[in-house]
Amino acid sequence: MVMPGVGVHHQQSSLPVRIIKMIPLMLLVLIAYFAVALFAGDPTDDIKDPLLKVLTDPWFSVGLPSGGVWSFTLEHVFIGISLIFLFFELVKATGIGGEAIAEMAVSTVVFILFLVLFMTIKSAATSLFFILTMISFIDVLAGYIIGIKVARRDFSVG
Repeated sequence: MVMPGVGVHHQQSSLPVRIIKMIPLMLLVLIAYFAVALFAGDPTDDIKDPLLKVLTDPWFSVGLPSGGVWSFTLEHVFIGISLIFLFFELVKATGIGGEAIAEMAVSTVVFILFLVLFMTIKSAATSLFFILTMISFIDVLAGYIIGIKVARRDFSVG
């Protein structure tokens, strides 16, 4: 009887592919946020905070059966994509070996970058950026906890 996956040797990914897999997805969110901040423009007499306007202007609104109106904004896009990326980062955290450890280290650097930028850059002083920073923190914290649990399980099984 042949067991699926037994005796099958998985091919190692090439170095560029392994490096790309190590890039934390939250880094893409960070880059996108500052791209929006860069292109939001400068304050004018009419618009005191153009970044806040770009982030909070509704893309569309939907009337709800309750009579309320739900408006969809760029802030919602950032939060939604970040939560989806968090899911994929947690799945990646179940990996073992040197690449998983390196990915956790890079995620930690990205979180520290979020934190430093939040405290030092004016355009990062928004509630959205704080939420993104917290999502990055959860990524790091959960990544280490999952990594430790996986290592313990592999150590006790092996």
